[in-house]
Amino acid sequence: MKLRKKIACITMDIEPDLRDDRGCVRMFDSRDLMDRYSSIVLENNAKVTGYLQTSLIEKYSDEIGNMAQIIPLEFGVHSHTHERSTKHFAEEVENSLNAYRDYLEVEPLGYRAPNGLIDRDGICTLMEYQFKYDASIFPSIRLDEYGYSNLHLPNQPFRFVHNGNEIIELPVTCLPTIRLVMSMSYIKLLGLDTYRTLMRLFPLPDVVIFDSHPYDYYVNRIAGNIHGWKRYAHLRNADQAFELFQSVISILRDQGYEFWYMSELYEHVKRGLFNLTNISVEKLN
Repeated sequence: MKLRKKIACITMDIEPDLRDDRGCVRMFDSRDLMDRYSSIVLENNAKVTGYLQTSLIEKYSDEIGNMAQIIPLEFGVHSHTHERSTKHFAEEVENSLNAYRDYLEVEPLGYRAPNGLIDRDGICTLMEYQFKYDASIFPSIRLDEYGYSNLHLPNQPFRFVHNGNEIIELPVTCLPTIRLVMSMSYIKLLGLDTYRTLMRLFPLPDVVIFDSHPYDYYVNRIAGNIHGWKRYAHLRNADQAFELFQSVISILRDQGYEFWYMSELYEHVKRGLFNLTNISVEKLN
């Protein structure tokens, strides 16, 4: 079934800056960075779903709340300490849930694992804790120390099933066929002209979930502890990050996409307005 609407969800993994042992988020510490980001969101009538690393609440409680007052922003969970090892996944989920509930006084709907690192046990844990959807899957391939291959998984919303339980998966969008991730980090690395060309060759699907982080917009200011090829990757086009973000928003708007929260997309999917493929959790590593 083809959607009658074209939906775009702007997501941000709200976590500390790269290689920052102090747990700082410069976007929260710098008025000019927050102003530049919020002006783009507001001027384009966009909405943002922020997946919150809940350990940040202790340091940035006021700033997180202020951000939600400035722009249309909802929250999901992005672990408690950004622990990448799946051995500690259940502990991270429980700790993040407790902190999220204490701070926001509501139940979270969705979860996104750090670096998209989630396995079959992790999905089952989210089912156990009654999350309504997961947003961890990048249906692509990653070749660094956090590598994975999810090329066998759908590039649009689907349903994980296991022993009579289920959870909706809202994966980060990739360009069809070539499975190139729609994210600020990749667009900075390859450049907007490359993405424009590829989007003409491999048109975006009806649902686009765009990934980003606060540091994507100012990594050139904090790059002292980043080395090797990752330094090059993060710094490429870094001084144009806000302009690139504006261009992405404009492209989506011009192609007829409406900006939704992830919770709105979940409700849309839950009502059966999308034919979901059932995928066994055994398909994950």
